[in-house]
Amino acid sequence: MMDMGRGMASGTGVSAGSTVIEKRSEWLWRRLSQVAMVAIAVVVVGAALVAARPVLVPIVAAVIIGSVIGPAIEGLSRRGVPTWLGSLLMVVGVAALIYGLAAAMAAPLADWTARAPEIGDTLRERFASLKPAMQTFASVFESIQSIGRVAEPPMVVEVADSQMLGSVVALVTPVIGQLILFLGSLLFFLAGRVQIKRRVVQVMTPRKTRLAALRVFREIEERLGAYLMTATFINIGLGLATVLMTWALGLPNPLLWGVLAGVLNYVPYVGPAITTLILAMAGIVSFPGLLPGLLPAAAFLVITSIEGQFLTPLIIGRRVSLNPFAVFLSMALWTWLWGPAGTFLSVPLLIAAMALGDSLLTKSRPQLPG
Repeated sequence: MMDMGRGMASGTGVSAGSTVIEKRSEWLWRRLSQVAMVAIAVVVVGAALVAARPVLVPIVAAVIIGSVIGPAIEGLSRRGVPTWLGSLLMVVGVAALIYGLAAAMAAPLADWTARAPEIGDTLRERFASLKPAMQTFASVFESIQSIGRVAEPPMVVEVADSQMLGSVVALVTPVIGQLILFLGSLLFFLAGRVQIKRRVVQVMTPRKTRLAALRVFREIEERLGAYLMTATFINIGLGLATVLMTWALGLPNPLLWGVLAGVLNYVPYVGPAITTLILAMAGIVSFPGLLPGLLPAAAFLVITSIEGQFLTPLIIGRRVSLNPFAVFLSMALWTWLWGPAGTFLSVPLLIAAMALGDSLLTKSRPQLPG
C-alpha cells in the first residue's frame, strides 16, 4: 500500500510539473506571436508611409503648421472675424511667404547655376595640391571594389539636350502638386480644426478620457507653437546675421546665403553643417586663395555655434527640452522614410510624440483645460 501511495504521489508530481511546463510554453508562444504581430504591423505601417509619401508629407506639414497658427484663428474668431475668412487670410499669408522666399533665391541660384563650369574649374584649381592624396584614396577604393568583379567594357552614355526640359518638368511638377495639396490641406484644417477636435473627443465615452484627450491636444499645440515660433525668430536672426557677415566679407549674393542659413537651420545639426559647407565652396570660388575663401564658412561656424550652444538652448530649452540622441534618431527615421521633407518634419513630429507620451504617462489627475 505504501508503494502504491508513493507511486501515485510521484505520478501526481510529474503531472503537475508537465502542466507547469505546458503553461510556460503556451505563455512563451503567446508572447512570441504578439511580438511577431507587432513587428509585422511596424513593417506594414513603414511600407505604407513610404508608399504614401507624396500625399502624407504635405498633409502632415499642413497639420503641424495649422496646429501652430490655429490659436490665432480662434483669436480672430472671438473678435468677430469668420473662421473661414481668417483661415483664408492665413493661407494667403503662408503662400506669400513661400513665394517671397522662392523669389529671393531664384535669381542668385540661377546665377550660380550658370557659373557651374567656372565653379568646377576654380575648385579643381584650388584643390590641386590635394589631388595626389585624393588619387591615392580613389585608387585604394577602386582596388577594393574591383575584387571579384568581372571586367566590363566601358559604358557610353549619350544624353540628348532635348531630354533636359523633360527632366526639369518631371522634377518641378510634383513639387507644385504637393504645394497645392499643402495649401489646400492647411486651409481646410484651419477651417475645421475646432470641429475635428470636438468629433475626436466625442467619440471617447468616459469623461476622464475626454479630459485627457483635450489635455493632449492642448499640450501638443502649445509645445509645437513654442518651438516653431521661437525657432522661426531665431532663424530670422541667424539669417540676418549671415547676410551682414557675407556682405561685410564681400561674398556675392548675401541675401541668398541669409535665406539659405535661416531655412536650413530648422534642421538641427545637419542644416548648419550643410550651410557651412556651401559657404566654404562659395568662398573658395569667390576669393583668391584657399584660406581667404574659407573665411565666410569660419565666420558662419562661429555665429551658428553661438546660436546653437547658447541662444537656442536658453530660449527653447525652458519650454521644450529635446534630447540630442532622440533628435538624431527622429531625423534618421523620417529622412529614411520621407527624404529631405522628412528631415524638416522630424523635430516637430518628435515634439508631438513627446507631448503625447508625457500626457499619457502622467500620473496627475486630468483637469479641465483653461
